[in-house]
Amino acid sequence: MIDRYQPSERLPREDFYGQSREHASRDREDRRRPQSPLGSIDRYVPGPDTGKPPLRTNPLPNPLSLDFQVGFNWFAEWWRVEQSIKEDKERLKNGGRRQSDRGMKGDRDSREDRDKERGQIQAAYDTYKEELQVKMARTFVQQHKGEEWFRERYLPEIRDPFHQRLTDFRRGALGQWERDIEAGIFDEFTLEGIYKTESNGMGGIVEKEEGETVAAAEVLGVGDLVPSRGGDIRDESALQPALLIKTLAPMVSREKIEDFCKEHLGEQEGGFKWLSLSDPNPLKKCHRIGWIMLHPGAELAAPTERGDGRDEEGEEDGVGESKSTPSTAEKALEAINGKTILDEVRGDFTCHVGVHVPPREPRKKALWDLFSAPERIDRDLELAKRLVSKFDQDFGTRVDGVGKIEGRVEDLRNKGWLQAPTSGPVSGKKEKRRQALGMDEDEAEEGEEDDDEDEGAYDEEVDDEDLLIKKKTLDLLVEYLRRVFNFCFFCVFESDSIHELIRKCPGGHLRRPRASLSTAAKAAAKASAHGKPYPLKRKDTEEVENGSQADEKKFHRNGSKNDQQLLRAFNWVKTFEDKILQILEPENVDVKKLGGKPVEEGLDEELK
Repeated sequence: MIDRYQPSERLPREDFYGQSREHASRDREDRRRPQSPLGSIDRYVPGPDTGKPPLRTNPLPNPLSLDFQVGFNWFAEWWRVEQSIKEDKERLKNGGRRQSDRGMKGDRDSREDRDKERGQIQAAYDTYKEELQVKMARTFVQQHKGEEWFRERYLPEIRDPFHQRLTDFRRGALGQWERDIEAGIFDEFTLEGIYKTESNGMGGIVEKEEGETVAAAEVLGVGDLVPSRGGDIRDESALQPALLIKTLAPMVSREKIEDFCKEHLGEQEGGFKWLSLSDPNPLKKCHRIGWIMLHPGAELAAPTERGDGRDEEGEEDGVGESKSTPSTAEKALEAINGKTILDEVRGDFTCHVGVHVPPREPRKKALWDLFSAPERIDRDLELAKRLVSKFDQDFGTRVDGVGKIEGRVEDLRNKGWLQAPTSGPVSGKKEKRRQALGMDEDEAEEGEEDDDEDEGAYDEEVDDEDLLIKKKTLDLLVEYLRRVFNFCFFCVFESDSIHELIRKCPGGHLRRPRASLSTAAKAAAKASAHGKPYPLKRKDTEEVENGSQADEKKFHRNGSKNDQQLLRAFNWVKTFEDKILQILEPENVDVKKLGGKPVEEGLDEELK
């Protein structure tokens, strides 16, 4: 082995330089002209095509493919990506540059583009909500149309016989109502509320000092009212003995439960009276809860306590000891709790029940202030009369709830018992302002006219006799619907018992004092009563006079907190009236928006 460098055999000078020039010339030629696919073609041939750039895909799923409704911001992000993808497809198809690559825009143009895009997104979002509602309604029907609760509600051969039985059961509540109204129990009844901060605890108000904050000027809340004097009358039927069925599977039928109760409880004193079932809960696999209403039994009065902490004579020795007598509900509980309802077709069901304890002080919910406006009172009175007349048709021609209530109100008017409730402090702000400025009455009245145009001005007018009659009639009609038909007028919800109604709407509703109505709220209430769109302020009206609905929503979105709250109240009242009209005028309902089809269209599809 040689451990040193040893050069290889060297080529001659001519051969070395000749090969180098030949290789260099061939390399230059290869670089200069690409290899032709066909050796006979003497022209330019482009290189291998790398293909079109891959199109983007939206990382967010289509909202219609989801089983729930997405929020506006989520939908807006998905919509923007979709529009960008469509623009890329059009650009690749027709050529051209992106819109964003055509130069910079000023602030005004950018703001206009954003507003235009916001309007397009809002329109697309509204369409999405309607399509999603249709899709979810159809899917829901397909999933549950074979369950018992669905058959009881929508199949005429099951629904109509039950409705007749329900009407017969309600005749007892109707008779009790007629006795109560003739006895004068509802003579002082009212739905007028008092702000908690102004209540004296006895149905009246506490007088405010000058400069003290008034609750009417604060942000509205659903629980900030208490009933005024006469408005806290409670329905005694809710205190009757009853058992609570904690859960019912969707396949358990009403007929099986009634037969089970009649078998174990009987129908005599302390026995089975009526079965009330709630609406199915979609969050709990459409399970329901129920109430087994019992006939009152001869329950012994509980022994009264002495109150001084001492025991009765003889109790120390055990002479006075006696076991307390179980109540009617407790006896029924022992008879059926834990027993099984047999059903060979759908499967057996074990009944778990408990004694139903109604709430001691059901909470009353405060209505939006728009319901206190005189125009809204007129509209609600008209709707309530139509509802009562429609529901009374189930009892026959002899029953006239509207006529009986109007006759009672007329008697109260003749006796002079209709008085404006003390539901809000009468402020001396105008008088104090006049004295402070040294103006006479004529000058003060001129100044007050200017003040009334203020958007934040509050109404301090006192109800006249005509408005008092309308309010009293409306209040009694609302209570009539609640007690006889278990129907909440403002929730637009009907149940088959007082227990289910209390679960959804515990104590009913209260109107806010009329003093809480601002000038803007009065205008909104008037527009809602007359079926007109939401009224804008004067300057906003001029700007959106030739604009779109999206432009109108932009002004609402940028308004103050009170303006946004007023818009919410207006939309709530509009939705409330739409629900009422679905009951009164079912022929005018667009069933397609609810996920259904007209009968003729559905029949044609089935026959094809």
